[in-house]
Amino acid sequence: MVQPDGQVSPLSPSTRAAIQQLKDEWSSQGKRVILLARKVVNMDIGPDALSSEMEVRVLKQVSGGLTFVGLLALLDPPRSDIPEVMRTLRGAGIRNFMVCPPGISVFDELLTHPPRPR
Repeated sequence: MVQPDGQVSPLSPSTRAAIQQLKDEWSSQGKRVILLARKVVNMDIGPDALSSEMEVRVLKQVSGGLTFVGLLALLDPPRSDIPEVMRTLRGAGIRNFMVCPPGISVFDELLTHPPRPR
């Protein structure tokens, strides 16, 4: 975890729980929550910087060992015309569903498998 002075320290169990609780609280308020993390990646970004091979190499480098920086909550209220759009769709016999992606969230992964301190 990055401290206010820039130093990195391990996440304690109580800090992990507090982060999870804050994420859950913000999510329940309809906010989009983004976990911010960092990792220094030592790679030569050569002429193939936009190639698919480079993308795979970068993804392998950043797939673990991240350091928690903070949480960001975004308010993304529905557009004002959404209630009318929904009435129109229902009137046309169209059913709507909210789909949430399955699987482990980044929050859960980072909080249960934190990187080892250097």
